[in-house]
Amino acid sequence: MTDYSLPEEKPKSLENVMENLNSQVANVPGFKPPHVEKEALYCPLPDSCSQEEKNEFRSAAVFLDSLATEVKAWRTQLPPNYQPAVMAILHGGVQVNVMRLAQVSFDGIRIEGLMQGNPVTLFAHQSTVQMMCFAMELKEPEERNPIGFIWPDRDEEV
Repeated sequence: MTDYSLPEEKPKSLENVMENLNSQVANVPGFKPPHVEKEALYCPLPDSCSQEEKNEFRSAAVFLDSLATEVKAWRTQLPPNYQPAVMAILHGGVQVNVMRLAQVSFDGIRIEGLMQGNPVTLFAHQSTVQMMCFAMELKEPEERNPIGFIWPDRDEEV
């Protein structure tokens, strides 16, 4: 398993945080992230949408659906020796390498992952976390780790 831990220096500077993040993002020759067609965007909502439909658009379920779609698109376009990975970035530059995401309330998400190589579970409002999809090179074929997505009505690994 890949070691995502930062060097044991205290306190962590912005340079240390960025160095850790940059060390994980693989340069994939000739790869360009998937292009999102205008028709695939959920906004703007038509005026004919009910308030309930407008609220549902703002839900964590829609947020996770969009992220799962993005990860799938990356997976189809990356060469076999690369895989998509997702990094949750929180206030202050805290980084969690995402292993599994779940919708826990209308706008709440549960993030399971690794922070500095240690397992963590984090609960957050979807607006307080940024998700970054990036390519990670596989050193060993058995290293491939799908990312789990959990909604109230289904589970999916992408």
